[in-house]
Amino acid sequence: MTHTERTVRHAIYAAFLAQGLAPSTATLATQLSLPLADVIDAMRGLAAQHCLTVQPGTDEVWMAHPFSAIETRCVVRRGERQWFANCAWDAFAILALVGDGRFETRSPATGESLTFEARDGRIHGDGLVHFLVPARDFWKDIAFT
Repeated sequence: MTHTERTVRHAIYAAFLAQGLAPSTATLATQLSLPLADVIDAMRGLAAQHCLTVQPGTDEVWMAHPFSAIETRCVVRRGERQWFANCAWDAFAILALVGDGRFETRSPATGESLTFEARDGRIHGDGLVHFLVPARDFWKDIAFT
């Protein structure tokens, strides 16, 4: 990973943590005082290394695991802040990063509302999380997984 890739990656994660949103490549270029072409090259390099994914047909962040740059049915909340996750696995990872909070979603099987809470490093809630795809196969089709 190059210095620019590390710098861009750090800025993306900092934005997700602080604002719940991914910065655009133009915003990154401005914030980091880098040419837009360098930021785009860094994004492509990070995507090739599976450090993040870009939205199809663009160079903009789609996923920087465990965060999603687009609205999903997996919402993590802590106080007034919220983040979108791609799946339950990522939602629990966000809770591990931010601490006590709540993960809200709906059962894909029944549509029933499900809530899990993290308190003092433990997850509480009624429900079962089932992963259809083994973790070793996630990157075969990360958008589906």
